[in-house]
Amino acid sequence: MTNLEKIQLCQEIVNQIQEQSKRPACYLEFSKEPFGIADSHLGGVPYVPRNGEIPTDEKGSQLWLCAQINFAQMPHLDGFPDRGIFQLFASDFDADGGFGFYDGECEEQNSWRVVYYEEVDGTVTEAECQAKMAVPWEEASKKNMPRPAHKFDLKDIEEGRAELWRIPAHPLKISFRPVVQDVIGDNDFRFDDLFAAELERRLPGADPEEFMPYELRDETDEERETLRRVRDQIESGGCKLGGYAYFEQYDIREDDEERAAWDILLFQLRDDFTDFPAGEFPEMDLYLGGFGALNILIRPEDLKNRDFSQVLGYWATS
Repeated sequence: MTNLEKIQLCQEIVNQIQEQSKRPACYLEFSKEPFGIADSHLGGVPYVPRNGEIPTDEKGSQLWLCAQINFAQMPHLDGFPDRGIFQLFASDFDADGGFGFYDGECEEQNSWRVVYYEEVDGTVTEAECQAKMAVPWEEASKKNMPRPAHKFDLKDIEEGRAELWRIPAHPLKISFRPVVQDVIGDNDFRFDDLFAAELERRLPGADPEEFMPYELRDETDEERETLRRVRDQIESGGCKLGGYAYFEQYDIREDDEERAAWDILLFQLRDDFTDFPAGEFPEMDLYLGGFGALNILIRPEDLKNRDFSQVLGYWATS
C-alpha cells in the first residue's frame, strides 16, 4: 500500500466513524452589544434572584461570572433545558490551579461553581444583582496591572496594585447559532478505539499506529493537501453547548472508567482563533491562557434530572 493510499484509507475511516457518531450542538457567537441582566452573556453582572447570593469559594472570596446561558433564548437542544438560567462561576487566576479548575480535583466545586435557576424572575433589576457583588466587575476592570490578583486582597485591587485575571476579560453578549450535528475529534478518549475497530474491519491485522492522522507522513502536494483535510476534520474546537469536547492537553476521562460516565458536553469555551465565533476581538476579550479550553461535562442522568451538583470541569492551555 502506498503512502497516499494509507492517507486515503485514513480519510475514509475518519468519515465513517464521524458519520456514525454525530451529536447535536449549539455553537455560540459573541458581541459587544448591550444585554439585560437575564440575557445570555459572558462575564459581568450575573442574574441573582432576590433570595439568592453570588457564589463564593471555600475561603469566602467572591467568584466571578464566566458564562450565563438563558436556555429560553437558545434553540432547542435535545436533553438540555428549554427554560431557566445556567451559570458558570470561576475564581480569578491562581498559578497553582488555573481559574479554580485544579487538575485531579476538577469535580470538586470549591473554587468554581455551576448554578441553575429553573425559574427566572423578570422583575429583578441589574442594580439589585450588582449590589450583591463584593467587588463590582467594573471596579476590578479599571486596573491596568498585567498580573493576576490571587495573592492580593481587596485593598490592593482598590489602590491599583493588582488586576484580576478572569475568564472572560470583558463582558460579551452571547447569541446562538442554529443547532448542527457535531462530530467526534481525535482527542476524545473514544476516537482511537473507534478508529482501530474500523481499520480492523477493513484491513484485518493492520497496525492502527501506521494509519492514524498524526502518524502519517506527507511527501507530495497531493498527500499534504489530503492529510491537511483529514487533520482539519478531526479538530473539534469552538464555543458551544452539546456535541464533543475539545481538550487542549488530554481528555481527562481517558483511562478513567468512572469519569467516562460524564458523557455530555454541557458547556465549552475555546480560544483557538481558528474556528472562533467571536468575531474580531482582541485575544484578551476571551482569555483562557492563549489557546486554552474550558470544558464542563455532565452525566446524562444528571442533565435529565437538572442536577448540576456533580458536573466535571476542566481548564487547560497548550
